[in-house]
Amino acid sequence: MCYLKIVVFSFSSLLSGLTASSVVPLSFSSPGDHCVLAELHKRSCVSFDCWVDEEEAQQGLTSLHMDFFNFRLPLLLLATLGCEGSPLLNDKTNGVIGKNVTFKTTITSSQDFLTVTWNFKQGQEITPIITSILLTNTDNIDEKYASRISYNKTTCELQLGPLVKEDEGEYTLTAVTGKGKQLSGQVDLVVLEPVTDVKISSNLPEAVEFNDTVVLTCSAKGSFTYKWMNGSVPLVVDGTHVKLNAVGNELTVAEVRRTDLRGPIFCIAENALESGKSAAFNLTVSYGPEKVVMTQTPTDLFLKKGSNLTFSCSVQSDPPAQLQWMFNGVEVPQKTTPEITLTKVEEINSGNYSCVAFNVKTNRYISSPVAVVSVLEAISGTTISSSSSRLIAGNSIANITCSAAAGKAESVEWLKENKPLTTSERVILSADKKTLTIVKVVKEDAGDYKCQLKNKVNKDESIYKMVINYGPLNVKIDGKNAVKFEEPAKLLCSAESVPPSIYSWKLNGTAMNISQAEINIEKAKVTNSGTYTCEAFNPITGMTETKTHKLSVTEVGAVDEGLSGGAIAGIVIAVLVAVIIIACIIKRKKKSSSDIPSPY
Repeated sequence: MCYLKIVVFSFSSLLSGLTASSVVPLSFSSPGDHCVLAELHKRSCVSFDCWVDEEEAQQGLTSLHMDFFNFRLPLLLLATLGCEGSPLLNDKTNGVIGKNVTFKTTITSSQDFLTVTWNFKQGQEITPIITSILLTNTDNIDEKYASRISYNKTTCELQLGPLVKEDEGEYTLTAVTGKGKQLSGQVDLVVLEPVTDVKISSNLPEAVEFNDTVVLTCSAKGSFTYKWMNGSVPLVVDGTHVKLNAVGNELTVAEVRRTDLRGPIFCIAENALESGKSAAFNLTVSYGPEKVVMTQTPTDLFLKKGSNLTFSCSVQSDPPAQLQWMFNGVEVPQKTTPEITLTKVEEINSGNYSCVAFNVKTNRYISSPVAVVSVLEAISGTTISSSSSRLIAGNSIANITCSAAAGKAESVEWLKENKPLTTSERVILSADKKTLTIVKVVKEDAGDYKCQLKNKVNKDESIYKMVINYGPLNVKIDGKNAVKFEEPAKLLCSAESVPPSIYSWKLNGTAMNISQAEINIEKAKVTNSGTYTCEAFNPITGMTETKTHKLSVTEVGAVDEGLSGGAIAGIVIAVLVAVIIIACIIKRKKKSSSDIPSPY
């Protein structure tokens, strides 16, 4: 046999003798009994459960001594009168331990009600909370709820609190109108624990990038679901690299990267009514070293001896990397700072420099690119020396050599008069270009010769003035051919010569006591007339060259200042013709005087 538990939501006189909770054996007298219960249940007038446990049913029967047939009439009356729809706004609601909850209704006025009842059902136990009888304006409140409820007589709304976990269950509102109509509804209350003490914990205090798997666990007090935030945006999971467990409180990051939890990371635990947020969480992810950058000052690959050289090393690493400087692959003692300076470098400081970074957490090493530095001595004290003290044109061979007192030259360049020197069969450079040879120098070889020595750190130069001794050449005398008596006369002798020629003069073959290039006659006399000879002598070359000049000093009167060559030739020809004519006349006269007249 099956037993029926009936919960009646109205306590009017129509159900006299029927308690709020009754258990009766399920034995229907007619098929219509099924319809009665179905209709009542549909209208929320009653609820019932069917039990197969006879012992449990017997406990319910101790307070009831009639079978279902005895309740047929009241139930039929309820079904006939009918019940209104549920007056409650919701059929489910949530509350939080320690806070209040209000069961909202759709009722705006209770003036037509006879009675209003709120019941609480937890499991199989039903507890009346309050029964309000409007006719007598009395409220019957269960002593357990006397200090925990607030009842609104107009809307029939019930406020309960502060909530405890045991308040969770089913709450029923039943109101009977003066016309015998019944309003009934039920709402299920879920009592949630408040969200508190939300925090994030990690399985690792520190993680190594690409090596470790990080598991973050969100814990809190209360009933809730979980959300993860990366800064201000939801944390994105992909199910492989970053994933959540089914509950959502465990976040796993496989082979963690420094960017995965850059965050800060927050965990939000929430229930239907409230939420709690954890403190910001930042996981230290050790990474690196990587991207080692080494800079050199100065940046030149070749440095002058005595210069200062500075290296600096930077690297991305967490924790900061330990640094070690290397020279030619060997550790430099006590050189572990980000920057090192070498002062007054020598040639022995030439070599390969690098910086090695090491992360003690990741146990990883990385080396910077190698900087190759060469230290060279600067060229200084450049001079040009000559093997010959005197060079004579057409005779001597010039040999000049360029050398430096310090430094090694990598290139040699010769210039003459600041223009690159052109070699030829006569102008020859040695294989190392340091010696210049000129065979049988000529006067045009004279001039300024510059030697430039260069290496990768500087250049130095020297100038040599080459002197070519030659001459005298092209000796000439400048002056008038004729002057008037007592007029001044000046003769100037010149010659092309290095060194300058020594001059001597002769007049009509007789040496004059003059050893300079110029003859100055203040007042010309007849005795100053004649042929002047200038002799130019080069004491170095030993060569001599002469030049003559005729000077005529006339009596007082006009002096032909000089005739052209054509005029002189004309005069000479005229004189010759005159001489010939005179000679012919004389000869003719002699012949005439010697002729014997003919007798005939």
